[in-house]
Amino acid sequence: MAKIEAAGGRGRAIPLDVTSAEGIRAAVTEAERALGPIDILVNNAGVTLDKPSLEVTDEEWDEVLVTNLTSMFRCARAVAPGMIERKRGKIINVGSMYGVLGVPRYAAYCASKAAVDGLTRSLAAEWARHGIQVNCLAPGYMNTDIPRAALADPKTRERFLSKIPARRIGEPTEAAALAVYMASAAADFLTGQTIYLDGGQTTAW
Repeated sequence: MAKIEAAGGRGRAIPLDVTSAEGIRAAVTEAERALGPIDILVNNAGVTLDKPSLEVTDEEWDEVLVTNLTSMFRCARAVAPGMIERKRGKIINVGSMYGVLGVPRYAAYCASKAAVDGLTRSLAAEWARHGIQVNCLAPGYMNTDIPRAALADPKTRERFLSKIPARRIGEPTEAAALAVYMASAAADFLTGQTIYLDGGQTTAW
């Protein structure tokens, strides 16, 4: 928040449980009251589940799907009326390379991220005539806490990097730069697309 304000912008942190439809509606109302119309939505909430499929409970499955998929639809639905009225808007759904890869023990996560691709295409086709672009940013392994901890082990690092043609993991700044592009006027003719930021991993799996 301090960096936003130091750059001359305005910011507001609004707590939100994305699994609550009412909570999403309330957060959107509060954000618009505090900062004005929402022209850019980044759907970035997500959880994962590493577990043998036969051991996944109904409750665990539902938690992953509601958090990773249903929340994106609900957030998009909440901001879309204003975007339609203003004839402009950018919606960026954060997916994953796991949306196109078959990964053992990650059935719920892979299913949710594959569905994000479909949701992105459907909303893009429906809302394009209103000047709204809907795209999906699908990262591979990024230099964040969980991959960083795993890569500290040399054997794990070699196994990870051997699957990535670029032979490295991505940096958060690279994902941020792609998100900025997707949110900019330069991407006004880009819609319904999933861009895999994965160092080539999905092309070489």
